[in-house]
Amino acid sequence: MPLPHWTADRVLPPGIHPADLADIYERLVCDAPHQNEREILFSALNAYLGMVARVIPAGRAWIDGGLVLHTDEMPIGLDVVLLPEDWGSLKKLSGRDREALYGLLTQRGAIIGQPAMYLDHVQPVGGLLDGYLCHPGDEEVWEEAWASVRGPYGPIDGLVKGFVEVRW
Repeated sequence: MPLPHWTADRVLPPGIHPADLADIYERLVCDAPHQNEREILFSALNAYLGMVARVIPAGRAWIDGGLVLHTDEMPIGLDVVLLPEDWGSLKKLSGRDREALYGLLTQRGAIIGQPAMYLDHVQPVGGLLDGYLCHPGDEEVWEEAWASVRGPYGPIDGLVKGFVEVRW
Protein backbone atom coordinates (compact mmCIF):
# COMPACT_ATOMS: atom_id res chain seq x y z
CA MET A 1 0.00 0.00 0.00
CA PRO A 2 1.66 3.27 -1.07
CA LEU A 3 2.29 5.97 1.49
CA PRO A 4 -0.02 9.00 1.29
CA HIS A 5 1.13 12.22 -0.32
CA TRP A 6 2.68 15.00 1.72
CA THR A 7 0.30 17.50 3.34
CA ALA A 8 0.43 21.27 2.81
CA ASP A 9 2.52 21.37 6.01
CA ARG A 10 5.05 19.07 4.29
CA VAL A 11 4.48 16.09 6.57
CA LEU A 12 2.70 12.77 6.20
CA PRO A 13 -0.99 12.98 7.14
CA PRO A 14 -1.65 12.09 10.80
CA GLY A 15 -1.78 8.41 11.65
CA ILE A 16 0.24 5.24 11.38
CA HIS A 17 0.91 4.40 7.72
CA PRO A 18 1.72 0.74 6.94
CA ALA A 19 4.36 0.40 4.25
CA ASP A 20 7.03 -1.85 2.86
CA LEU A 21 10.54 -0.75 1.94
CA ALA A 22 9.55 -0.03 -1.67
CA ASP A 23 6.81 2.33 -0.46
CA ILE A 24 9.25 4.06 1.86
CA TYR A 25 11.78 4.48 -0.93
CA GLU A 26 9.18 5.89 -3.32
CA ARG A 27 7.70 8.51 -0.96
CA LEU A 28 10.47 9.32 1.52
CA VAL A 29 13.46 9.19 -0.83
CA CYS A 30 12.32 9.81 -4.41
CA ASP A 31 9.50 12.24 -3.60
CA ALA A 32 11.47 14.53 -1.28
CA PRO A 33 14.41 16.94 -1.38
CA HIS A 34 18.00 15.91 -0.63
CA GLN A 35 17.71 12.53 -2.32
CA ASN A 36 21.39 11.63 -1.89
CA GLU A 37 21.21 12.04 1.89
CA ARG A 38 17.87 10.22 1.95
CA GLU A 39 19.41 7.33 -0.01
CA ILE A 40 22.02 6.94 2.73
CA LEU A 41 19.37 6.99 5.46
CA PHE A 42 17.22 4.52 3.53
CA SER A 43 20.20 2.17 3.18
CA ALA A 44 20.81 2.44 6.93
CA LEU A 45 17.14 1.66 7.61
CA ASN A 46 17.18 -1.31 5.25
CA ALA A 47 20.30 -2.75 6.90
CA TYR A 48 18.97 -2.02 10.38
CA LEU A 49 15.64 -3.77 9.77
CA GLY A 50 17.52 -6.77 8.35
CA MET A 51 19.61 -6.99 11.52
CA VAL A 52 16.52 -6.58 13.71
CA ALA A 53 14.74 -9.46 11.94
CA ARG A 54 17.67 -11.75 12.81
CA VAL A 55 17.17 -11.12 16.54
CA ILE A 56 13.44 -10.42 16.90
CA PRO A 57 11.40 -13.12 15.10
CA ALA A 58 8.39 -10.90 14.29
CA GLY A 59 7.20 -7.41 15.02
CA ARG A 60 6.65 -3.89 13.83
CA ALA A 61 8.92 -0.87 13.45
CA TRP A 62 7.63 2.68 13.65
CA ILE A 63 9.79 5.02 11.59
CA ASP A 64 10.11 8.74 12.28
CA GLY A 65 12.70 11.50 12.15
CA GLY A 66 14.07 13.63 9.36
CA LEU A 67 13.30 11.01 6.75
CA VAL A 68 9.52 11.44 7.21
CA LEU A 69 9.57 15.23 6.72
CA HIS A 70 9.49 17.01 3.35
CA THR A 71 11.54 20.06 4.31
CA ASP A 72 14.28 22.07 2.70
CA GLU A 73 16.56 21.09 5.56
CA MET A 74 18.78 18.11 4.93
CA PRO A 75 17.62 15.07 6.93
CA ILE A 76 20.38 13.99 9.29
CA GLY A 77 18.86 10.90 10.82
CA LEU A 78 15.85 8.79 11.52
CA ASP A 79 14.25 7.24 14.53
CA VAL A 80 12.93 3.70 14.83
CA VAL A 81 10.98 2.19 17.69
CA LEU A 82 10.68 -1.60 17.68
CA LEU A 83 7.47 -3.29 18.80
CA PRO A 84 8.16 -7.04 19.12
CA GLU A 85 5.22 -9.34 18.45
CA ASP A 86 6.26 -11.67 21.27
CA TRP A 87 7.90 -9.86 24.16
CA GLY A 88 8.50 -13.18 25.91
CA SER A 89 10.86 -14.27 23.12
CA LEU A 90 13.17 -11.36 23.97
CA LYS A 91 13.43 -12.51 27.56
CA LYS A 92 14.63 -15.90 26.30
CA LEU A 93 17.42 -14.55 24.07
CA SER A 94 20.80 -16.20 24.52
CA GLY A 95 23.86 -14.14 25.45
CA ARG A 96 25.00 -13.61 21.87
CA ASP A 97 21.51 -12.69 20.62
CA ARG A 98 20.94 -10.45 23.66
CA GLU A 99 24.18 -8.63 22.86
CA ALA A 100 23.06 -8.26 19.24
CA LEU A 101 19.76 -6.76 20.41
CA TYR A 102 21.50 -4.26 22.68
CA GLY A 103 23.74 -3.29 19.77
CA LEU A 104 20.62 -2.32 17.82
CA LEU A 105 19.43 0.13 20.47
CA THR A 106 20.52 3.67 21.17
CA GLN A 107 22.41 3.89 24.43
CA ARG A 108 22.64 7.05 26.48
CA GLY A 109 25.29 7.68 29.10
CA ALA A 110 27.36 4.62 28.22
CA ILE A 111 30.65 3.85 29.92
CA ILE A 112 32.97 1.57 27.98
CA GLY A 113 36.28 0.08 29.00
CA GLN A 114 39.78 -0.27 27.64
CA PRO A 115 40.37 2.56 27.27
CA ALA A 116 37.69 3.71 29.70
CA MET A 117 35.54 6.50 28.31
CA TYR A 118 32.12 8.00 28.79
CA LEU A 119 29.93 8.35 25.70
CA ASP A 120 26.86 10.53 25.94
CA HIS A 121 25.06 8.94 23.01
CA VAL A 122 25.80 5.65 21.21
CA GLN A 123 23.72 4.93 18.10
CA PRO A 124 23.38 1.94 15.77
CA VAL A 125 24.37 1.99 12.08
CA GLY A 126 27.18 4.48 12.45
CA GLY A 127 24.96 7.06 14.14
CA LEU A 128 22.52 7.36 11.24
CA LEU A 129 19.55 6.32 13.33
CA ASP A 130 18.27 6.00 16.84
CA GLY A 131 16.77 2.63 17.74
CA TYR A 132 14.41 2.14 20.66
CA LEU A 133 12.45 -0.75 22.11
CA CYS A 134 8.78 -0.26 23.03
CA HIS A 135 7.81 -2.10 26.19
CA PRO A 136 4.30 -3.58 26.23
CA GLY A 137 1.78 -0.94 27.26
CA ASP A 138 3.95 2.01 26.14
CA GLU A 139 2.58 2.18 22.58
CA GLU A 140 0.50 5.32 23.25
CA VAL A 141 3.53 7.18 24.60
CA TRP A 142 5.55 6.36 21.47
CA GLU A 143 2.63 7.13 19.15
CA GLU A 144 2.20 10.57 20.71
CA ALA A 145 5.93 11.28 20.47
CA TRP A 146 6.17 10.11 16.84
CA ALA A 147 3.11 12.23 15.86
CA SER A 148 4.61 15.48 17.15
CA VAL A 149 6.54 17.80 14.87
CA ARG A 150 9.60 19.35 16.44
CA GLY A 151 10.94 22.75 15.57
CA PRO A 152 14.17 24.31 16.76
CA TYR A 153 12.57 25.14 20.13
CA GLY A 154 10.60 21.93 20.73
CA PRO A 155 7.24 20.58 19.53
CA ILE A 156 5.20 22.85 17.26
CA ASP A 157 1.77 23.36 18.84
CA GLY A 158 -1.16 22.21 16.72
CA LEU A 159 0.93 20.42 14.08
CA VAL A 160 0.55 16.64 13.99
CA LYS A 161 2.13 14.29 11.49
CA GLY A 162 1.97 10.68 10.54
CA PHE A 163 4.71 8.11 10.60
CA VAL A 164 5.49 4.81 8.92
CA GLU A 165 5.02 1.25 10.18
CA VAL A 166 6.92 -1.69 8.73
CA ARG A 167 6.12 -5.30 9.72
CA TRP A 168 8.41 -8.29 9.49
